Amino acid sequence: MSNKFILSIFFLSLLAACSPTSQLSKVETSEYILTDSSSIPEDSLIKAKIRPYSERMEADMGIILAQSAEPLEKGIPESKLGNFVSDLCFDRVKREYNPSDGRNIDLAFFNNGGLRKSLPAGNITKGDVFELMPFENELVILTLDAVLTKKLINFMASKGGAPVSGLRFSIKDKAALKVLIGGTPFDSTKTYKVLTSDYLANGGDNFSFLSEAIKRESTSIKIRDAIIQHLYIQGKTEEIVRVNLDGRIRNE
Repeated sequence: MSNKFILSIFFLSLLAACSPTSQLSKVETSEYILTDSSSIPEDSLIKAKIRPYSERMEADMGIILAQSAEPLEKGIPESKLGNFVSDLCFDRVKREYNPSDGRNIDLAFFNNGGLRKSLPAGNITKGDVFELMPFENELVILTLDAVLTKKLINFMASKGGAPVSGLRFSIKDKAALKVLIGGTPFDSTKTYKVLTSDYLANGGDNFSFLSEAIKRESTSIKIRDAIIQHLYIQGKTEEIVRVNLDGRIRNE
């Protein structure tokens, strides 16, 4: 019986308090029928009330933002989807960031787990971006000393790679080699400004060591909004989305 279950109810009757033992005096078994909710008819009044909102949402999610020459998918050590998201976030914040010390961000990194869906070839809709990035994650800037920066890069290498921008390195034996930041070899005497998501900055996906950052700055830019706005501009200028694998992370 798919929509029935047997519920056994036991009534325990104890002997007088002075009695040295207790025993089960009665057992009752009753059968209850559970209603299958799929058989409940829809409330036409409620459905009519929410229809305008659902139709408006469907229309909004169906808005075509841009055209892509090919599917953008995630992967390691680098991927077209990872490069696309990392580069657009990196470029956006570099344009808008106004640091008090005059130093702009050096690199950006994200995680493949945060990219929940590939972007299709052809039409890319607003709904596609919401499926790609369903979370309300924001972009944050962390200032890291050289030791923590190297630890971060080696951690990404140990995971086989990650979406990055402004950063290049090779992976050998799960460690990072030939590290270039902004085209310049890694400097063990410098601090670096790193752009990432608040989820990772908060220690998500085992990045707990980022709590040791020297400084944290909020950009108030949601990653999803940055992607939508970037694609919207590409669509308006009729620029086809094309992304290359450029060897920013390689296996040796």
